[in-house]
Amino acid sequence: MSEALFAFLDFGLAFGVVLGLGFWQLWVLRRDRRQRETARQEGERKQDS
Repeated sequence: MSEALFAFLDFGLAFGVVLGLGFWQLWVLRRDRRQRETARQEGERKQDS
């Protein structure tokens, strides 16, 4: 296999990992924000009762 192919695979793997971790972090932040909003709304409902 040529060096160009190995370089392409190396860069592709590196960028794939970086982008994958970035999207995972965004997903986790979004998930946690939704959980906080849900918990806050349930807390307000309990105080109203």
